[in-house]
Amino acid sequence: NKIEKPLVYNSFYSKFDEVILNYKNDFFRKKKSQTDIFSSDINFLIDTIEDDKKRNFIKKILPSIFKYNKIILAERNRLIEIKDYLNTYKTLNKKDQLFIENLANKYSVAIKNTHKIDIINNLIFKVDVIPNSIVLAQAANESGWGRSRFAREYNALFGQYTYDEKSGVIPYEREEGKKHLIKNFSSIDKSVESYFKNINTHHAYENFRNVRSKIYKKNLDIKLLTQTLDVYAE
Repeated sequence: NKIEKPLVYNSFYSKFDEVILNYKNDFFRKKKSQTDIFSSDINFLIDTIEDDKKRNFIKKILPSIFKYNKIILAERNRLIEIKDYLNTYKTLNKKDQLFIENLANKYSVAIKNTHKIDIINNLIFKVDVIPNSIVLAQAANESGWGRSRFAREYNALFGQYTYDEKSGVIPYEREEGKKHLIKNFSSIDKSVESYFKNINTHHAYENFRNVRSKIYKKNLDIKLLTQTLDVYAE
């Protein structure tokens, strides 16, 4: 299942993803409201889609995508500030140390027998945004624009695997001998949150994170990033 959503990638990515670039430059100096994030320009673009189900799907999921990119940028911004402080003063206060420890636990970054500056650098590598258009396109592709059984009944937009019977659903077409389940969620928001964590922490997407760390130093290139996600689906 290669990601084939030219409507999202090619028509919309510049508008959706300029939000990220603007936030990276000045979001935390100039606080923006949710209405600023979900701007009238973006609403106008969405409204040009003729298919009602596709349009409604994007409107339903996009606020959650913005939300988690916003959270990640807040975490990243604080990490950079802490790193600058550590480089200057060679020490950290207890509040910043606790923040780093909690974030390391969240993003599966090892802290035992590791220097603070290395922990922070490892976190900065993982704590970064995922272009809005990539999340949209992947959700659309994996869920059939929200029409799949998993999306409709279990809020599973991204087809994430699990082996926990308490949080998974057996796929109808699962091959004999296979034991994987499709992870279910209490809400679409939780599904989006899990996707962000999966891409930012799982070893399978190390190449995605490597490419991402390089391209943001120059310019946002969606195609380079999408090429690293072939491993996402069979």
